[in-house]
Amino acid sequence: MLESIVSRLQKRQPLPPLFPTQIWDADLSREIQNAPLSAAVRAGLLLWNDDLEGSHTISQGINTPTGSFWHAIMHRREGDASNSLYWWNRTGAHPAFAEVYEAVLATLANETSAQDFTATLRRAQTWQPDEFVKRCERATRDDSSWLCRVQVVEIETLLRWCQEHNE
Repeated sequence: MLESIVSRLQKRQPLPPLFPTQIWDADLSREIQNAPLSAAVRAGLLLWNDDLEGSHTISQGINTPTGSFWHAIMHRREGDASNSLYWWNRTGAHPAFAEVYEAVLATLANETSAQDFTATLRRAQTWQPDEFVKRCERATRDDSSWLCRVQVVEIETLLRWCQEHNE
């Protein structure tokens, strides 16, 4: 079931917007809500499907750094940067940051418009969610495509991490 849902989300075109205004696929949200998956995985899948409210309801009930991670992404996507930064602070140095960092660098390897961001990541040698929130907040039409790709990589990587660590 999870593989089928992920496959559908991976085929989405265009990519999920930084700041969605509606659920991408309401039927898929219902399927995710009813799936026998962990709360953390459901929260992430709902985020990927632009179901911010559904994801928020779940993530705010997960009192772990992973729940805070999903909660922070949700608030970033709703356009509430200060609340997102609050939840990133609660997340702390999440163990999935190393994997997100590597996946984002690989995704942006040939993206000239993201060179400044990748330089920031390389200096820090880890994922910098606060910096990504700031980039999304200042996004323009010109740079939103790479930001959208990074957003998907972040979600996919944390989903994979949740599965591997039974969260």
